[in-house]
Amino acid sequence: MSDRALEQHLGTITAAREPGSVAFFDLDGTLIAGYSILALALETARAGLARGELRQSLKMLRDALRQRQRESGGHYHKLVKRLSRALAGVSEHSLRQLGEQACHRYLAKSLYREAISLVEAHRAAGHKLVIVTAASHYQVEPIARLLGIDEICCTRLEVLEGRFTGKVISPMCYGEGKALAARRVARREQAALAQCWFYTDSSADLPLLKLVGHPVAVNPSDNLGAHARSHRWPQLNFASRGLPDMESLLRTMLTGQAVTATALVGALGKRLGLPRIANANRVTQLLGDLGSGFAGLEFDIEGAEHLQQRRPAIFVFNHQSMLDAMVLAHLLRRDVVPFCKQEMAGIPVLGRLLQQANTIFVDRKAPNQSAVLQEALTVLESGRSLVIAPEGTRSTLGHIQPFKHGAFFLARKAGVPIVPIVLHNVKDALPKGGFLIRPATIRISVLAPVEPGAMGSVRDTCSRLEARYSSLLGQSTVAALPHRATAVA
Repeated sequence: MSDRALEQHLGTITAAREPGSVAFFDLDGTLIAGYSILALALETARAGLARGELRQSLKMLRDALRQRQRESGGHYHKLVKRLSRALAGVSEHSLRQLGEQACHRYLAKSLYREAISLVEAHRAAGHKLVIVTAASHYQVEPIARLLGIDEICCTRLEVLEGRFTGKVISPMCYGEGKALAARRVARREQAALAQCWFYTDSSADLPLLKLVGHPVAVNPSDNLGAHARSHRWPQLNFASRGLPDMESLLRTMLTGQAVTATALVGALGKRLGLPRIANANRVTQLLGDLGSGFAGLEFDIEGAEHLQQRRPAIFVFNHQSMLDAMVLAHLLRRDVVPFCKQEMAGIPVLGRLLQQANTIFVDRKAPNQSAVLQEALTVLESGRSLVIAPEGTRSTLGHIQPFKHGAFFLARKAGVPIVPIVLHNVKDALPKGGFLIRPATIRISVLAPVEPGAMGSVRDTCSRLEARYSSLLGQSTVAALPHRATAVA
């Protein structure tokens, strides 16, 4: 799907600010690429290997793989019943933990960025958000929490005294069952289904698609695509996740080779006795230009004049991806020293490259950081700048995390400005936990420098910048909400 088509659809959502409207989302193939039950089966297999229950875990994984091949044939309910029987006697707590681990290991990485945009657009329009899926609560709840969706209509498994009985509570949230669940939500919310939306990839969801006023086929199966065309329903095809194409594979390999070559150039410069700072600048420019070129990164920069306006400075940025360093190297080019957690120094090739860039490594567990502070002040006194991620760690979806105060105290002590760099979508090229690079146009906003004399209190400065970042990224503040799971019984 082209960016223009997505923008047009998002515009339609923005214009449809009907009070009481509900946006329903299927899960598998709509919000995420692939099948959540496969991820849960894989995690169950991992746990089975740890406990020696190899045979049962492999059977569950085999069933999930077969289901993936048969999705269009409507065999989902058979698989759920088989898996439910296999869970008889297992504690609900165990499956809940497996679901959390499956989300962390597999599902969060498979969220379509286009789907996230749809969710945020409906949220901004004031629509109630509901995931309606044949998956179990244990598959969908962690994803719903990530997206800030507080209502789930799903298939439920019977639990007595904290353990599964092996039975599925009827009816399943599948086919007509989804339509029944949506009717109940709409009735409770006093919403007319003619004003509601439903996004799905499966023709099994036609009962609900025919009920709502805004049916949308997402990554549609052949059957659903034909039906959508005949009824002139919108069709959206997402490409930000899923199986990689040959271009992504080649670019990932070439980018890895570029990183290795840059590290070798830095090592050669050190061996030849080149000045340390000059060698670091050479490494920075090679990484930024050669690496981003092979990765297929293009740049749309707003406020580029602020990058050179005041130096030395402390450049702060929001951490989204392992490619952030490459993007920042392309932007800043020379006379910059990054801050980085100590663990990165031990990574083959990358750790050596960071050392050649004169990186200051920080042991976050160390109680005394005075040596790190003095090293940072020495860098600033030499006329070079620092690059720091004040969040400390990345979020899965790129939401802004609370800023730590260290960079701001350091700027005040050294008398240098803070220059905020907002990375909008580096995660589109390589999300957290991803391995394959996808070409992307990286949007960047460089804000005006915050002079040390204009900071006020550090706490207030951090709060203002956090809010500015969130505003520019178009993010709503999502609290951890208790999720309401709706049965279809």
